[in-house]
Amino acid sequence: MSLKKTLIAVVLLISAMPAWSLPAAALPDAMPEAKSLGGQILSIAKEPSCKADRGACRERLRTLLEQYWDTTDMARSALGYHWRSLNDQQRQQFTQLFSDLVESIYLSRSNFSKAQQYTDTVKVNYIKEIPEGDDYRKITTTVTLKPGDKPIKVDYRMRWADGKWKVYDVIVEDISLTGNYRNQFNRVINSHGYPELVRMLQDKVRQIKASEGT
Repeated sequence: MSLKKTLIAVVLLISAMPAWSLPAAALPDAMPEAKSLGGQILSIAKEPSCKADRGACRERLRTLLEQYWDTTDMARSALGYHWRSLNDQQRQQFTQLFSDLVESIYLSRSNFSKAQQYTDTVKVNYIKEIPEGDDYRKITTTVTLKPGDKPIKVDYRMRWADGKWKVYDVIVEDISLTGNYRNQFNRVINSHGYPELVRMLQDKVRQIKASEGT
């Protein structure tokens, strides 16, 4: 993704099946939760204390992300058909690794600092909520970083899980976060095997954390 698209995802990391499946009509709308969570994230990022202590602020945002991010569904989608060949332990390991990777990249010190430049000017237009089958919704929005900028299309795909709406994909200008990773992961696995993908991702996460001093 371009820097601007990355910043959009960082600024707006909004997030969205209970133990039993309910009819789609019985589920609450996803739009109010998306708006509420988006507001919480921007509110945190605007706080003077957040700008004074960016590390603590990133941890607060990380907590929100972990609560409303469907990491298992994202990991499964990012790995594509290769997911079926993994055992339960491998799936658990990959889900945690993929979650660490996404959080490390989008909440990195450099990306977060750049994103904070737009917290006072960013405007989000929540357009509509589109059903995509039982327990699934898509929230369409446009995001303008500052006055005069061209609005950027950002869609959030959400799934009803554990009694709340959770985000399982973010699509910026028709480029899917999980789809983009799936293409990259598929090439690595087909050329070098799954263990090599795990090693590469572990190295990447370690490099980011080392640069952050964590």
